[in-house]
Amino acid sequence: MLALALAVPVMAQKTYGPTNDSLYLGFYRDSIQMLERPNILVVPFHPDRYMTEVDHEIAKGTSYTYQHTRGFFRKGLDNAIIIAAREFNDYVNLHADDPVLNKDLDFVYKVTRSKVEPSTPPVIMEDKGFKRKLAEYWIRLQGELVEEAEPGTRIEEGQLVTVYDDRELLTRTLVLNPLLVDSLTPKYKADYFLFINEVDMFIATGDQLAIQSGKYGRVIKVHMTVLDDKGEELFSLIKKEYFSSYENDLETIIRQHFLPLGYEVVYALDSYRFLQAGLTPLTEKEVEMKKAKSGIKLPTLQKFK
Repeated sequence: MLALALAVPVMAQKTYGPTNDSLYLGFYRDSIQMLERPNILVVPFHPDRYMTEVDHEIAKGTSYTYQHTRGFFRKGLDNAIIIAAREFNDYVNLHADDPVLNKDLDFVYKVTRSKVEPSTPPVIMEDKGFKRKLAEYWIRLQGELVEEAEPGTRIEEGQLVTVYDDRELLTRTLVLNPLLVDSLTPKYKADYFLFINEVDMFIATGDQLAIQSGKYGRVIKVHMTVLDDKGEELFSLIKKEYFSSYENDLETIIRQHFLPLGYEVVYALDSYRFLQAGLTPLTEKEVEMKKAKSGIKLPTLQKFK
């Protein structure tokens, strides 16, 4: 069972794109194939950056320790990312049974650190080559990114207003030593560094009656940071997947919930590349309408004008 859980089989995808994003408008396979395949260096989360409230339920009735479940989920997410990435990207996975890769992973951990701060929508800098509307579109595609009022007490329109700081916290990766990029970019021909900074598995409700009844929702949060080949941060995000308190089989959780998260993580970078290249996705309806008007077959992509 363990080998099967860590292998994570390929699941058929009807379309390529986010699994839980209502703003998805047709990120087609033939569109992403128009771009060159980048090489992604994938860095798993450090074992200390696994936060959980649910492991005792998942491990119930098994001989699994905390270290076991953490290791299975760490490897399961790692494999899910690889499955999601491999069709349109090349990659190097630092979480592997290889002494050279293990040494480099230890090096990465030594020259980086985690920074926890309130989660805010990412900002795409002007020098990244995005057309303004496409940059805004990429940010919207990430979902659940809400501008919130700055916490504190102040006077607004003659009234004393207090805003409590209950913003969601995001864990980012910061590079402490440029030797990380100077050594690993040429060694692995890396175009991007994909850091999984932290994985959380929390109870997603404060309803004590629901918790006592054993019927409640849970959430998996994956904190990620993407750097370019020069070590400059492109974005940091949290991707989420919800699941039921009735789902306590470790292998099933990896198959049904970590695999979609892997696609979410990779899609964040793939859609960044896609829109940065000036391509904008078309809906199937738009494609059919354009074909009907022109009488010719159109590709499912267009240059943004």
